[in-house]
Amino acid sequence: MKKNILAVSCLVAAASLWASFAHAAEEDVSKADPARWYKADDTPKERYRNLTKEANAAYGEALQTCKGMRGKQARNCRDEAGAAKKADMERARRIYKDYKETTPAS
Repeated sequence: MKKNILAVSCLVAAASLWASFAHAAEEDVSKADPARWYKADDTPKERYRNLTKEANAAYGEALQTCKGMRGKQARNCRDEAGAAKKADMERARRIYKDYKETTPAS
């Protein structure tokens, strides 16, 4: 009987812990959308420039998050931010290349 109570209490504790992680982060609506989101990017270069700005902005925000951390945690945070920026920049180059190839020359 005691084993059943212990097992059930462990399951309840694990479920409540998991539920706390399952909630999505709330969106910060206090900031207005950046003006760059509303600029036309009709040419491949403009599109690439816009994607580059977005990657740099995301990297900057990620570094701001890392500032409150110390030691290994801060280093890992900066490494993850750098890896995400690298992936974003590679994606921007791929999109630029594909967009340039599919857009007829003027």
